[in-house]
Amino acid sequence: MKIEQFNSDLNKMLNTDHVNNPQNLFNQYKRFYEMESFLEALEILTQSLNKGFPHAEFEMGKHYYFGSDQLGIAKDYIKAFEYFSEAALLGHASAFYYQGLMYLKGLGVILDINQALHALNTAATLGEIEALDALGKIYQFGYSDILPDDKKAETYYKNAIKLGYPPSMLNLAVLLENQLRFEEAYELIIESAKMGYMGAIQYGLSIYK
Repeated sequence: MKIEQFNSDLNKMLNTDHVNNPQNLFNQYKRFYEMESFLEALEILTQSLNKGFPHAEFEMGKHYYFGSDQLGIAKDYIKAFEYFSEAALLGHASAFYYQGLMYLKGLGVILDINQALHALNTAATLGEIEALDALGKIYQFGYSDILPDDKKAETYYKNAIKLGYPPSMLNLAVLLENQLRFEEAYELIIESAKMGYMGAIQYGLSIYK
């Protein structure tokens, strides 16, 4: 055996912990997925679960939430909620967002508006932009026992806008138009359109001809 091969094999054995590190496993999963080696991707993703790495639980949750033909995973809201909840316990912002949506719609769990608001607000506090936008919509239009509250809706939208989220610019613009604040609304639509958001471009073309 050549000395170079021996050293290589030795290093591989010594670096077992490095290979089994959940971050490295997750990166391997991503590479296999991008190469369309889906059987290997699923095996590696499964190995990265339950290792204190919330991105793995969140990723598996998404596969069950949307279903994945590539990985052979059927849509299963109950399993999706379980994985999102595990990731949320580890502080994953997007997991709280999906958890909130599922409480809001009663997907895989009993509909609970209070739990939905708690999860969405937690996600928003952790910087999840889509959670801010979702909360804005809840208070703009009202939901279940929650009455519309334009001030709260505006606050959530503005917080999302500060983080550079174009859809919230359009949503706030519509809210402001209903309050006859047309100049502010127009500026938001233009800014959202400049950022390439098709919803704002289409809305602007249909309204401001």
